Amino acid sequence: MVAKSDPDTTLELRRDFEAGRERVFDSFLDANVLQTIWSADTYTITAMTVDARVGGSWSLAMRDEATGAVSHCTARYLEINRPTRIVWFTKWLDGPLANAPEARVTLEFSLVQGGTRLKLTHEFFPDSQTRDHHRAGWTSGLDQLARLLEAD
Repeated sequence: MVAKSDPDTTLELRRDFEAGRERVFDSFLDANVLQTIWSADTYTITAMTVDARVGGSWSLAMRDEATGAVSHCTARYLEINRPTRIVWFTKWLDGPLANAPEARVTLEFSLVQGGTRLKLTHEFFPDSQTRDHHRAGWTSGLDQLARLLEAD
C-alpha cells in the first residue's frame, strides 16, 4: 500500500527552462550536473554517484559549510521514462534527517513554447519546516540548472 501524501508537507514547484526536454531530463541523471546544481553557499556536495536505471540509485555526501558536518543521502529509481518522467525514493542515512521517513520525488517534463517545463513534486517531509528548507534548496538548484543550460 502506498502512503497518502499530505499537502501540508508536500513541495510542488514548476520551472520553465529554455532548453530541450531531453537535455533537461538528462541533467537529472548526470552525477556531474547534480553535484553542481545541488551545491550551494551553505552546502557542498562532496561526492555524487548515479546509476541511472530503474532499480538503480544515486548517492551523495553533503557538507554543511557552517559546521563542516557531512551527511549522506541515497535514492532508488522507481521510474525513468525518457524524456517525460523520473521518480525516486530518497533517504538520509545520517545527519538531521536520518530519522525522517523516505521521501518521494517526481519530476515531470513537458514541452512548452521555447523549451521545457519541469513539474517537481517532493513528498513525505516530516514537517512543513523541512519542506520549506528543501523549497529553498530546490529553487537554488533549479536556478543553477537554468544557468548551466544557458551556458551550453
